Amino acid sequence: MIEVKKRNIWETATAVLLAGFSVSIVLTFRDYGVTVDEKVANENGRYFFDWFASGFRDRAVIDEGNQRLYGSAFNAISAFIASHSPLGVYDTDHLVIAITSIIGVFFAYRLGKKLASPMAGFFSALLLLLTPVYYGHSFMNPKDIPFAVMFLVCLYYFTAAYDHLPRLGAKWIAILGVTIGVTLGIRVGAVMLFGYAVVLIALWMVAKYRKSPSYRGRAITRDLWPAFPSCLGAGVIAWLVMLLFWPYGQLSPILNPLRGLRRAANFTDFSANSLYQGRFIPSDSLPWDYLPTWFSITLPEFYGVILGIGLLTLVVRRVAKGSSSSASDPDRQSKLLFLVFATCFPIVTAMVMRPILYDGNRHFLFVVPPLAVLTGVTLAWLLSGALPRALKIATAAAVIAIGALTAVDMIRLHPYEYIFFNRSFGGLRAALGRYETDYWGVSHKEGIEWLIDNYKPNAPKNSIRVANTAADYQTSYYLRGNDPRTARFTPVGKRDHPDVMLSITRYDVHLKYPGKVLHVVERTGTPLLYVTELTPR
Repeated sequence: MIEVKKRNIWETATAVLLAGFSVSIVLTFRDYGVTVDEKVANENGRYFFDWFASGFRDRAVIDEGNQRLYGSAFNAISAFIASHSPLGVYDTDHLVIAITSIIGVFFAYRLGKKLASPMAGFFSALLLLLTPVYYGHSFMNPKDIPFAVMFLVCLYYFTAAYDHLPRLGAKWIAILGVTIGVTLGIRVGAVMLFGYAVVLIALWMVAKYRKSPSYRGRAITRDLWPAFPSCLGAGVIAWLVMLLFWPYGQLSPILNPLRGLRRAANFTDFSANSLYQGRFIPSDSLPWDYLPTWFSITLPEFYGVILGIGLLTLVVRRVAKGSSSSASDPDRQSKLLFLVFATCFPIVTAMVMRPILYDGNRHFLFVVPPLAVLTGVTLAWLLSGALPRALKIATAAAVIAIGALTAVDMIRLHPYEYIFFNRSFGGLRAALGRYETDYWGVSHKEGIEWLIDNYKPNAPKNSIRVANTAADYQTSYYLRGNDPRTARFTPVGKRDHPDVMLSITRYDVHLKYPGKVLHVVERTGTPLLYVTELTPR
Protein backbone atom coordinates (compact mmCIF):
# COMPACT_ATOMS: atom_id res chain seq x y z
CA MET A 1 0.00 0.00 0.00
CA ILE A 2 2.84 2.36 0.85
CA GLU A 3 4.61 1.49 -2.40
CA VAL A 4 1.53 2.42 -4.43
CA LYS A 5 1.39 5.79 -2.68
CA LYS A 6 5.02 6.51 -3.46
CA ARG A 7 4.58 5.49 -7.07
CA ASN A 8 1.62 7.82 -7.44
CA ILE A 9 3.62 10.71 -6.03
CA TRP A 10 6.44 10.33 -8.54
CA GLU A 11 4.14 9.66 -11.47
CA THR A 12 2.12 12.75 -10.56
CA ALA A 13 5.30 14.78 -10.23
CA THR A 14 6.39 13.61 -13.68
CA ALA A 15 3.01 14.53 -15.17
CA VAL A 16 3.32 18.01 -13.65
CA LEU A 17 6.87 18.28 -15.02
CA LEU A 18 5.77 17.35 -18.54
CA ALA A 19 2.80 19.71 -18.34
CA GLY A 20 5.07 22.53 -17.23
CA PHE A 21 7.45 21.88 -20.12
CA SER A 22 4.50 21.86 -22.52
CA VAL A 23 3.32 25.23 -21.23
CA SER A 24 6.86 26.59 -21.55
CA ILE A 25 6.94 25.45 -25.18
CA VAL A 26 3.65 27.17 -26.02
CA LEU A 27 4.78 30.41 -24.37
CA THR A 28 8.34 30.58 -25.69
CA PHE A 29 8.80 28.60 -28.92
CA ARG A 30 8.57 31.79 -30.99
CA ASP A 31 11.44 33.37 -29.04
CA TYR A 32 14.00 31.20 -30.84
CA GLY A 33 15.61 32.44 -34.01
CA VAL A 34 16.20 30.55 -37.22
CA THR A 35 19.42 28.54 -37.34
CA VAL A 36 21.84 28.32 -40.21
CA ASP A 37 20.86 24.69 -40.91
CA GLU A 38 17.07 24.87 -40.89
CA LYS A 39 16.57 25.78 -44.52
CA VAL A 40 18.36 22.62 -45.64
CA ALA A 41 16.23 20.49 -43.31
CA ASN A 42 12.99 22.06 -44.52
CA GLU A 43 14.02 21.62 -48.15
CA ASN A 44 14.84 17.99 -47.47
CA GLY A 45 11.28 17.39 -46.28
CA ARG A 46 9.76 19.15 -49.30
CA TYR A 47 12.07 17.38 -51.73
CA PHE A 48 11.05 14.06 -50.16
CA PHE A 49 7.42 14.63 -51.15
CA ASP A 50 8.47 15.90 -54.60
CA TRP A 51 10.35 12.64 -55.14
CA PHE A 52 7.20 10.56 -54.68
CA ALA A 53 4.77 13.04 -56.26
CA SER A 54 6.86 13.14 -59.45
CA GLY A 55 6.96 9.37 -59.79
CA PHE A 56 10.61 9.32 -58.69
CA ARG A 57 11.68 11.77 -61.42
CA ASP A 58 12.34 14.87 -59.31
CA ARG A 59 15.81 14.07 -57.96
CA ALA A 60 16.41 17.20 -55.87
CA VAL A 61 16.41 15.13 -52.68
CA ILE A 62 19.32 13.17 -54.14
CA ASP A 63 21.22 15.64 -56.32
CA GLU A 64 20.82 18.92 -54.43
CA GLY A 65 23.85 19.64 -52.22
CA ASN A 66 24.36 16.87 -49.69
CA GLN A 67 20.65 16.08 -49.30
CA ARG A 68 21.26 12.44 -50.21
CA LEU A 69 23.14 11.93 -46.92
CA TYR A 70 20.04 12.49 -44.81
CA GLY A 71 16.88 10.50 -44.38
CA SER A 72 13.62 12.43 -44.28
CA ALA A 73 11.78 10.66 -41.47
CA PHE A 74 11.53 13.81 -39.37
CA ASN A 75 11.96 16.47 -42.04
CA ALA A 76 9.01 15.15 -44.04
CA ILE A 77 6.68 15.33 -41.04
CA SER A 78 7.86 18.82 -40.16
CA ALA A 79 7.59 20.09 -43.74
CA PHE A 80 4.09 18.64 -44.10
CA ILE A 81 2.89 20.33 -40.92
CA ALA A 82 4.58 23.61 -41.90
CA SER A 83 2.81 23.57 -45.27
CA HIS A 84 -0.56 23.54 -43.48
CA SER A 85 0.32 25.79 -40.56
CA PRO A 86 -0.85 29.40 -40.11
CA LEU A 87 2.50 30.12 -38.48
CA GLY A 88 5.66 30.84 -40.41
CA VAL A 89 7.62 27.90 -41.80
CA TYR A 90 10.41 28.04 -39.25
CA ASP A 91 8.21 28.93 -36.29
CA THR A 92 6.20 25.82 -37.12
CA ASP A 93 9.39 23.79 -37.38
CA HIS A 94 10.42 25.02 -33.93
CA LEU A 95 7.10 23.95 -32.46
CA VAL A 96 7.33 20.49 -34.03
CA ILE A 97 10.91 20.05 -32.78
CA ALA A 98 9.89 21.12 -29.28
CA ILE A 99 6.97 18.68 -29.22
CA THR A 100 9.39 15.96 -30.30
CA SER A 101 11.65 16.84 -27.39
CA ILE A 102 8.76 16.21 -24.98
CA ILE A 103 8.74 12.62 -26.23
CA GLY A 104 12.41 12.42 -25.24
CA VAL A 105 11.68 13.62 -21.71
CA PHE A 106 8.79 11.17 -21.44
CA PHE A 107 10.93 8.22 -22.52
CA ALA A 108 13.67 9.31 -20.12
CA TYR A 109 11.06 8.86 -17.40
CA ARG A 110 9.94 5.50 -18.79
CA LEU A 111 13.47 4.16 -19.06
CA GLY A 112 14.42 5.33 -15.57
CA LYS A 113 11.25 3.79 -14.17
CA LYS A 114 11.85 0.47 -15.95
CA LEU A 115 15.45 0.28 -14.77
CA ALA A 116 14.77 1.23 -11.17
CA SER A 117 11.62 2.97 -9.95
CA PRO A 118 9.17 5.81 -10.61
CA MET A 119 11.44 8.01 -8.49
CA ALA A 120 14.35 7.23 -10.82
CA GLY A 121 12.10 7.96 -13.79
CA PHE A 122 11.15 11.36 -12.39
CA PHE A 123 14.77 12.29 -11.69
CA SER A 124 15.79 11.17 -15.19
CA ALA A 125 13.18 13.44 -16.78
CA LEU A 126 13.95 16.35 -14.47
CA LEU A 127 17.71 16.21 -15.01
CA LEU A 128 17.25 16.02 -18.77
CA LEU A 129 15.08 19.14 -18.70
CA LEU A 130 17.69 20.88 -16.54
CA THR A 131 20.36 20.13 -19.15
CA PRO A 132 20.70 23.35 -21.20
CA VAL A 133 22.29 21.66 -24.22
CA TYR A 134 19.18 19.50 -24.56
CA TYR A 135 16.63 22.14 -23.59
CA GLY A 136 18.09 24.81 -25.87
CA HIS A 137 18.37 22.58 -28.92
CA SER A 138 14.83 21.36 -28.28
CA PHE A 139 13.40 24.49 -29.88
CA MET A 140 15.40 24.82 -33.08
CA ASN A 141 17.53 21.77 -33.95
CA PRO A 142 15.82 19.68 -36.67
CA LYS A 143 18.70 17.25 -36.98
CA ASP A 144 20.06 16.28 -33.60
CA ILE A 145 16.99 16.49 -31.34
CA PRO A 146 14.83 14.06 -33.40
CA PHE A 147 17.77 11.67 -33.63
CA ALA A 148 18.48 11.93 -29.89
CA VAL A 149 14.83 11.32 -29.04
CA MET A 150 14.48 8.29 -31.31
CA PHE A 151 17.80 6.91 -30.08
CA LEU A 152 16.46 7.01 -26.53
CA VAL A 153 13.20 5.40 -27.65
CA CYS A 154 15.24 2.57 -29.15
CA LEU A 155 17.21 2.14 -25.92
CA TYR A 156 13.96 1.92 -23.98
CA TYR A 157 12.54 -0.80 -26.24
CA PHE A 158 15.87 -2.65 -26.21
CA THR A 159 15.67 -2.69 -22.41
CA ALA A 160 12.04 -3.80 -22.48
CA ALA A 161 12.81 -6.54 -25.01
CA TYR A 162 15.57 -7.87 -22.75
CA ASP A 163 12.95 -9.62 -20.61
CA HIS A 164 11.73 -11.57 -23.65
CA LEU A 165 15.09 -12.88 -24.86
CA PRO A 166 16.27 -15.05 -26.49
CA ARG A 167 13.26 -15.62 -28.73
CA LEU A 168 11.39 -12.39 -29.37
CA GLY A 169 7.78 -12.55 -30.43
CA ALA A 170 6.42 -10.83 -33.51
CA LYS A 171 5.35 -7.83 -31.42
CA TRP A 172 8.85 -7.07 -30.16
CA ILE A 173 10.48 -7.77 -33.51
CA ALA A 174 8.09 -5.25 -35.10
CA ILE A 175 8.59 -2.64 -32.37
CA LEU A 176 12.37 -2.83 -32.54
CA GLY A 177 12.36 -2.91 -36.33
CA VAL A 178 10.17 0.16 -36.68
CA THR A 179 11.91 2.26 -34.01
CA ILE A 180 15.39 1.44 -35.32
CA GLY A 181 14.20 2.03 -38.88
CA VAL A 182 12.78 5.47 -38.09
CA THR A 183 16.02 6.37 -36.30
CA LEU A 184 18.00 5.24 -39.36
CA GLY A 185 15.60 7.30 -41.46
CA ILE A 186 16.76 10.38 -39.59
CA ARG A 187 20.48 9.65 -39.56
CA VAL A 188 22.30 6.63 -40.93
CA GLY A 189 24.65 6.69 -37.95
CA ALA A 190 21.92 4.77 -36.12
CA VAL A 191 23.36 1.67 -37.79
CA MET A 192 25.32 1.32 -34.54
CA LEU A 193 22.09 0.12 -32.95
CA PHE A 194 22.53 -3.23 -34.68
CA GLY A 195 25.72 -3.62 -32.68
CA TYR A 196 23.87 -2.54 -29.55
CA ALA A 197 21.50 -5.49 -30.07
CA VAL A 198 24.48 -7.86 -30.01
CA VAL A 199 25.75 -6.24 -26.82
CA LEU A 200 22.30 -6.59 -25.21
CA ILE A 201 22.17 -10.30 -25.99
CA ALA A 202 25.71 -10.77 -24.66
CA LEU A 203 24.78 -9.04 -21.40
CA TRP A 204 21.66 -11.20 -21.14
CA MET A 205 23.85 -14.28 -21.42
CA VAL A 206 26.25 -12.93 -18.80
CA ALA A 207 23.34 -12.46 -16.42
CA LYS A 208 22.12 -15.99 -17.11
CA TYR A 209 25.60 -17.36 -16.40
CA ARG A 210 25.77 -15.42 -13.13
CA LYS A 211 22.48 -16.96 -12.06
CA SER A 212 23.58 -20.43 -13.16
CA PRO A 213 27.36 -21.01 -13.65
CA SER A 214 26.56 -24.24 -15.48
CA TYR A 215 25.22 -22.14 -18.34
CA ARG A 216 27.85 -22.69 -21.05
CA GLY A 217 28.62 -24.60 -24.20
CA ARG A 218 25.54 -26.10 -25.85
CA ALA A 219 23.18 -24.14 -23.59
CA ILE A 220 24.56 -20.90 -25.02
CA THR A 221 24.24 -22.25 -28.55
CA ARG A 222 20.61 -23.22 -27.92
CA ASP A 223 19.87 -19.60 -26.94
CA LEU A 224 21.80 -18.09 -29.82
CA TRP A 225 19.76 -19.92 -32.45
CA PRO A 226 16.40 -18.29 -31.57
CA ALA A 227 18.10 -14.94 -30.90
CA PHE A 228 19.51 -14.85 -34.42
CA PRO A 229 16.20 -14.90 -36.36
CA SER A 230 14.76 -12.36 -33.90
CA CYS A 231 17.61 -9.96 -34.65
CA LEU A 232 17.45 -10.70 -38.35
CA GLY A 233 13.71 -10.03 -38.46
CA ALA A 234 14.07 -6.72 -36.61
CA GLY A 235 16.99 -5.79 -38.87
CA VAL A 236 15.05 -6.46 -42.08
CA ILE A 237 12.09 -4.40 -40.88
CA ALA A 238 14.42 -1.59 -39.79
CA TRP A 239 16.13 -1.53 -43.18
CA LEU A 240 12.82 -1.41 -45.05
CA VAL A 241 11.51 1.42 -42.85
CA MET A 242 14.76 3.31 -43.37
CA LEU A 243 14.48 2.94 -47.15
CA LEU A 244 10.93 4.29 -47.05
CA PHE A 245 12.28 7.60 -45.69
CA TRP A 246 15.55 7.69 -47.65
CA PRO A 247 15.25 8.12 -51.45
CA TYR A 248 19.02 7.84 -51.93
CA GLY A 249 18.89 4.43 -50.29
CA GLN A 250 16.01 3.37 -52.52
CA LEU A 251 18.27 3.64 -55.58
CA SER A 252 20.63 1.03 -54.17
CA PRO A 253 19.26 -0.48 -50.95
CA ILE A 254 22.56 -1.94 -49.77
CA LEU A 255 25.40 0.05 -51.30
CA ASN A 256 24.00 3.57 -51.01
CA PRO A 257 23.31 3.35 -47.25
CA LEU A 258 26.87 2.09 -46.82
CA ARG A 259 28.18 4.96 -48.95
CA GLY A 260 26.12 7.40 -46.91
CA LEU A 261 27.49 5.96 -43.67
CA ARG A 262 31.07 6.25 -44.90
CA ARG A 263 30.50 9.83 -46.05
CA ALA A 264 28.80 10.79 -42.78
CA ALA A 265 31.72 9.39 -40.78
CA ASN A 266 34.13 11.52 -42.80
CA PHE A 267 32.02 14.62 -43.46
CA THR A 268 34.37 16.64 -45.66
CA ASP A 269 31.61 19.09 -46.65
CA PHE A 270 32.53 21.08 -43.55
CA SER A 271 36.18 22.05 -43.93
CA ALA A 272 36.36 25.12 -41.70
CA ASN A 273 38.29 25.39 -38.47
CA SER A 274 36.82 24.80 -35.03
CA LEU A 275 37.50 27.16 -32.13
CA TYR A 276 38.91 25.08 -29.32
CA GLN A 277 40.70 26.36 -26.25
CA GLY A 278 41.33 29.70 -27.91
CA ARG A 279 42.79 28.31 -31.15
CA PHE A 280 41.27 27.67 -34.55
CA ILE A 281 42.03 24.04 -35.37
CA PRO A 282 41.08 22.19 -38.58
CA SER A 283 37.99 20.09 -37.94
CA ASP A 284 39.78 16.95 -39.10
CA SER A 285 42.72 17.54 -36.75
CA LEU A 286 41.06 18.15 -33.39
CA PRO A 287 42.69 16.49 -30.36
CA TRP A 288 41.25 13.36 -28.77
CA ASP A 289 39.93 15.30 -25.78
CA TYR A 290 37.70 17.64 -27.85
CA LEU A 291 34.44 15.84 -27.04
CA PRO A 292 35.05 15.03 -23.36
CA THR A 293 36.18 18.61 -22.80
CA TRP A 294 33.03 20.01 -24.40
CA PHE A 295 30.84 17.76 -22.28
CA SER A 296 32.72 18.63 -19.11
CA ILE A 297 32.25 22.39 -19.57
CA THR A 298 28.71 22.44 -20.99
CA LEU A 299 26.92 19.90 -18.77
CA PRO A 300 25.64 21.04 -15.36
CA GLU A 301 27.86 20.01 -12.46
CA PHE A 302 25.19 17.78 -10.96
CA TYR A 303 26.17 15.07 -13.46
CA GLY A 304 29.67 14.85 -12.01
CA VAL A 305 28.47 15.16 -8.42
CA ILE A 306 25.82 12.43 -8.65
CA LEU A 307 27.82 9.98 -10.74
CA GLY A 308 30.96 10.63 -8.70
CA ILE A 309 29.25 9.96 -5.38
CA GLY A 310 27.45 6.98 -6.88
CA LEU A 311 30.64 5.40 -8.18
CA LEU A 312 32.48 6.02 -4.91
CA THR A 313 29.59 4.56 -2.92
CA LEU A 314 29.45 1.51 -5.16
CA VAL A 315 33.19 0.85 -4.75
CA VAL A 316 33.08 1.29 -0.97
CA ARG A 317 30.08 -1.04 -0.63
CA ARG A 318 31.67 -3.68 -2.85
CA VAL A 319 34.93 -3.53 -0.88
CA ALA A 320 33.04 -3.77 2.40
CA LYS A 321 31.02 -6.78 1.21
CA GLY A 322 33.90 -8.48 -0.54
CA SER A 323 33.18 -10.49 -3.68
CA SER A 324 29.76 -11.65 -2.49
CA SER A 325 26.92 -10.46 -4.69
CA SER A 326 24.18 -12.92 -3.75
CA ALA A 327 21.75 -10.08 -3.05
CA SER A 328 22.25 -8.45 -6.42
CA ASP A 329 19.97 -8.86 -9.43
CA PRO A 330 22.06 -9.99 -12.45
CA ASP A 331 19.37 -9.02 -14.97
CA ARG A 332 18.96 -5.52 -13.55
CA GLN A 333 22.72 -5.07 -13.48
CA SER A 334 23.01 -6.18 -17.10
CA LYS A 335 20.36 -3.64 -18.11
CA LEU A 336 22.25 -0.89 -16.26
CA LEU A 337 25.50 -1.97 -17.91
CA PHE A 338 23.75 -1.72 -21.26
CA LEU A 339 22.78 1.87 -20.43
CA VAL A 340 26.36 2.63 -19.40
CA PHE A 341 27.59 1.14 -22.68
CA ALA A 342 25.08 3.15 -24.73
CA THR A 343 26.22 6.34 -23.00
CA CYS A 344 29.96 5.83 -23.17
CA PHE A 345 30.57 3.87 -26.37
CA PRO A 346 29.91 6.71 -28.88
CA ILE A 347 32.19 9.15 -27.02
CA VAL A 348 34.99 6.64 -26.52
CA THR A 349 34.76 5.62 -30.19
CA ALA A 350 35.03 9.26 -31.27
CA MET A 351 38.04 9.76 -28.99
CA VAL A 352 39.78 6.79 -30.60
CA MET A 353 38.75 7.23 -34.25
CA ARG A 354 38.77 11.06 -34.21
CA PRO A 355 36.21 11.81 -36.94
CA ILE A 356 35.57 15.30 -38.26
CA LEU A 357 33.93 17.30 -35.47
CA TYR A 358 32.56 20.82 -35.17
CA ASP A 359 29.83 22.78 -33.40
CA GLY A 360 30.96 21.52 -30.01
CA ASN A 361 29.16 18.35 -28.93
CA ARG A 362 26.05 18.92 -31.06
CA HIS A 363 26.48 15.77 -33.13
CA PHE A 364 26.70 13.70 -29.95
CA LEU A 365 23.58 15.16 -28.39
CA PHE A 366 22.07 11.67 -28.55
CA VAL A 367 24.20 10.52 -25.59
CA VAL A 368 22.74 13.21 -23.30
CA PRO A 369 19.30 11.59 -22.70
CA PRO A 370 20.76 8.18 -21.70
CA LEU A 371 23.33 10.02 -19.56
CA ALA A 372 20.46 11.85 -17.82
CA VAL A 373 18.72 8.52 -17.21
CA LEU A 374 21.90 6.96 -15.83
CA THR A 375 22.33 9.96 -13.52
CA GLY A 376 18.67 9.93 -12.49
CA VAL A 377 18.81 6.22 -11.64
CA THR A 378 22.00 6.81 -9.62
CA LEU A 379 20.43 9.70 -7.70
CA ALA A 380 17.35 7.63 -6.85
CA TRP A 381 19.59 4.79 -5.66
CA LEU A 382 21.61 7.13 -3.46
CA LEU A 383 18.58 8.76 -1.89
CA SER A 384 16.76 5.47 -1.36
CA GLY A 385 19.24 4.05 1.12
CA ALA A 386 22.73 3.75 -0.32
CA LEU A 387 24.14 6.48 1.94
CA PRO A 388 24.05 7.37 5.63
CA ARG A 389 21.30 9.88 6.38
CA ALA A 390 23.68 12.84 6.77
CA LEU A 391 25.38 12.10 3.46
CA LYS A 392 22.02 11.67 1.72
CA ILE A 393 20.95 15.08 2.96
CA ALA A 394 24.23 16.60 1.80
CA THR A 395 23.87 14.96 -1.62
CA ALA A 396 20.30 16.17 -2.02
CA ALA A 397 21.28 19.69 -0.91
CA ALA A 398 24.17 19.84 -3.39
CA VAL A 399 22.00 18.61 -6.27
CA ILE A 400 19.20 21.06 -5.42
CA ALA A 401 21.67 23.96 -5.21
CA ILE A 402 23.36 23.11 -8.51
CA GLY A 403 20.02 22.49 -10.19
CA ALA A 404 18.68 25.84 -8.99
CA LEU A 405 21.77 27.70 -10.21
CA THR A 406 21.53 25.92 -13.56
CA ALA A 407 17.87 26.94 -13.87
CA VAL A 408 18.82 30.55 -13.09
CA ASP A 409 21.53 30.49 -15.75
CA MET A 410 19.09 29.04 -18.29
CA ILE A 411 16.62 31.83 -17.59
CA ARG A 412 19.37 34.44 -17.98
CA LEU A 413 20.48 32.92 -21.28
CA HIS A 414 16.99 32.50 -22.77
CA PRO A 415 16.49 31.89 -25.67
CA TYR A 416 20.12 30.84 -26.06
CA GLU A 417 20.20 28.01 -23.52
CA TYR A 418 22.20 25.91 -25.96
CA ILE A 419 25.29 28.10 -25.44
CA PHE A 420 25.39 27.32 -21.70
CA PHE A 421 28.77 26.81 -20.04
CA ASN A 422 28.80 25.65 -16.44
CA ARG A 423 29.98 27.76 -13.54
CA SER A 424 32.91 25.47 -12.78
CA PHE A 425 34.32 26.48 -16.13
CA GLY A 426 33.45 30.15 -15.63
CA GLY A 427 30.18 30.44 -17.50
CA LEU A 428 29.54 31.98 -20.89
CA ARG A 429 31.95 34.88 -20.31
CA ALA A 430 34.85 32.45 -19.93
CA ALA A 431 33.99 30.87 -23.28
CA LEU A 432 34.29 34.10 -25.28
CA GLY A 433 37.21 33.79 -27.66
CA ARG A 434 37.97 30.25 -26.48
CA TYR A 435 34.96 28.19 -27.57
CA GLU A 436 32.05 28.54 -29.96
CA THR A 437 29.03 30.35 -28.55
CA ASP A 438 26.09 31.19 -30.85
CA TYR A 439 27.50 29.21 -33.77
CA TRP A 440 24.04 28.77 -35.28
CA GLY A 441 23.15 32.45 -35.32
CA VAL A 442 19.95 32.13 -33.31
CA SER A 443 20.53 35.73 -32.14
CA HIS A 444 19.69 37.17 -35.57
CA LYS A 445 16.03 37.28 -34.59
CA GLU A 446 16.69 39.49 -31.59
CA GLY A 447 18.90 41.74 -33.70
CA ILE A 448 16.16 42.17 -36.29
CA GLU A 449 13.60 42.90 -33.59
CA TRP A 450 15.82 45.68 -32.27
CA LEU A 451 16.12 47.15 -35.77
CA ILE A 452 12.36 47.09 -36.28
CA ASP A 453 11.71 48.81 -32.96
CA ASN A 454 14.51 51.37 -33.00
CA TYR A 455 16.21 52.08 -36.31
CA LYS A 456 14.92 54.98 -38.45
CA PRO A 457 11.21 54.32 -37.86
CA ASN A 458 10.17 56.97 -40.39
CA ALA A 459 12.44 55.88 -43.23
CA PRO A 460 10.84 55.43 -46.69
CA LYS A 461 9.69 52.02 -47.86
CA ASN A 462 12.49 49.62 -48.89
CA SER A 463 15.14 52.25 -48.14
CA ILE A 464 17.23 50.31 -45.61
CA ARG A 465 19.22 47.37 -46.96
CA VAL A 466 19.87 44.69 -44.33
CA ALA A 467 22.21 41.71 -44.53
CA ASN A 468 23.89 39.26 -42.20
CA THR A 469 27.18 37.39 -42.12
CA ALA A 470 25.67 33.88 -41.98
CA ALA A 471 22.72 32.63 -44.09
CA ASP A 472 20.60 35.28 -45.83
CA TYR A 473 17.29 33.74 -44.79
CA GLN A 474 18.14 34.20 -41.12
CA THR A 475 17.25 37.85 -41.52
CA SER A 476 15.03 37.85 -44.61
CA TYR A 477 12.60 35.46 -42.88
CA TYR A 478 11.77 38.20 -40.36
CA LEU A 479 11.70 41.08 -42.85
CA ARG A 480 9.47 39.66 -45.55
CA GLY A 481 5.74 39.60 -45.10
CA ASN A 482 2.82 41.93 -44.60
CA ASP A 483 3.98 43.53 -41.36
CA PRO A 484 3.97 47.32 -42.04
CA ARG A 485 6.73 47.76 -39.46
CA THR A 486 9.21 45.98 -41.74
CA ALA A 487 8.26 47.85 -44.95
CA ARG A 488 11.27 50.17 -44.68
CA PHE A 489 13.72 47.26 -44.78
CA THR A 490 14.98 45.29 -47.77
CA PRO A 491 16.86 42.04 -47.09
CA VAL A 492 19.94 41.66 -49.27
CA GLY A 493 23.09 39.54 -49.43
CA LYS A 494 26.27 40.58 -47.71
CA ARG A 495 27.85 41.49 -51.06
CA ASP A 496 24.91 43.64 -52.17
CA HIS A 497 26.00 46.85 -50.44
CA PRO A 498 23.86 46.64 -47.29
CA ASP A 499 23.32 49.63 -45.05
CA VAL A 500 23.09 47.53 -41.90
CA MET A 501 24.95 44.32 -41.15
CA LEU A 502 24.07 41.79 -38.49
CA SER A 503 27.22 39.91 -37.52
CA ILE A 504 27.57 36.94 -35.22
CA THR A 505 30.92 36.52 -33.50
CA ARG A 506 31.87 33.15 -35.00
CA TYR A 507 35.29 33.31 -36.67
CA ASP A 508 35.43 36.98 -35.54
CA VAL A 509 33.43 37.81 -38.65
CA HIS A 510 32.00 40.91 -36.97
CA LEU A 511 35.43 42.51 -37.24
CA LYS A 512 35.31 42.35 -41.05
CA TYR A 513 32.51 44.90 -41.34
CA PRO A 514 33.53 48.24 -39.81
CA GLY A 515 30.98 50.89 -39.01
CA LYS A 516 28.89 52.29 -36.20
CA VAL A 517 27.71 49.63 -33.76
CA LEU A 518 24.04 50.32 -33.19
CA HIS A 519 23.25 47.46 -30.86
CA VAL A 520 24.80 44.34 -29.36
CA VAL A 521 22.81 41.23 -28.57
CA GLU A 522 24.43 39.79 -25.46
CA ARG A 523 23.90 37.53 -22.49
CA THR A 524 25.73 37.74 -19.18
CA GLY A 525 27.90 40.48 -20.64
CA THR A 526 28.99 38.32 -23.57
CA PRO A 527 28.34 39.62 -27.11
CA LEU A 528 26.57 37.24 -29.46
CA LEU A 529 25.65 39.51 -32.38
CA TYR A 530 26.51 43.03 -33.53
CA VAL A 531 24.04 45.26 -35.36
CA THR A 532 26.28 47.61 -37.34
CA GLU A 533 25.53 50.58 -39.56
CA LEU A 534 28.17 50.13 -42.23
CA THR A 535 30.52 52.89 -43.25
CA PRO A 536 29.60 54.01 -46.79
CA ARG A 537 32.14 52.93 -49.38
